[in-house]
Amino acid sequence: MTNATLSGTPSPFESTEPDALPGEAWRAIDLLDGERIRFVWATPTGFLVLTDLRCFGVHETLTVFAPRSWVVGPEFFLYNVQTPAVVLGRFVQLREGVDESGAIGRFAVRDPAAVAETIRAGLASGRAAWELRRRQTEASIESRRLAALARIAHEAHPAVMIRCSFCGNLVSAALRRCPSCGAQLG
Repeated sequence: MTNATLSGTPSPFESTEPDALPGEAWRAIDLLDGERIRFVWATPTGFLVLTDLRCFGVHETLTVFAPRSWVVGPEFFLYNVQTPAVVLGRFVQLREGVDESGAIGRFAVRDPAAVAETIRAGLASGRAAWELRRRQTEASIESRRLAALARIAHEAHPAVMIRCSFCGNLVSAALRRCPSCGAQLG
């Protein structure tokens, strides 16, 4: 995996400190639009990954008869993740208890205090990034809504057309000059 794209801009996979993911694990990760990986920490069963938008685990499937593969989960979006805590001196906890899928929000890492602090530091910027994405989505939805309303209004009330007194072409009454001959209208 290269650290930069051909255009010279950094790859979303550039920062994998302090631990590096194996190549097969990269293929399991499906990054959101504009999302960048910030830190990766090894755990006994895989890795804990922090991006600018979420925190998630990456681990190998442990099946007897099927080939091993890497999967992502559980994942915690920074807009609503609780403040990380160190539990029992060796775990970083991102959620209390077990979720509906049976996933536990607790990861064993080498230095849980440093990992918890790094995630804590990323929460504010992660929440700000999610808020910006939300506002952009709302603006996009609003502009599509206004365009649809304009299209509906145009279909319901087509533009009033008049004849140019000089050349006789039909032109929109909203225009001041005829687009064909340039004569002043009305």
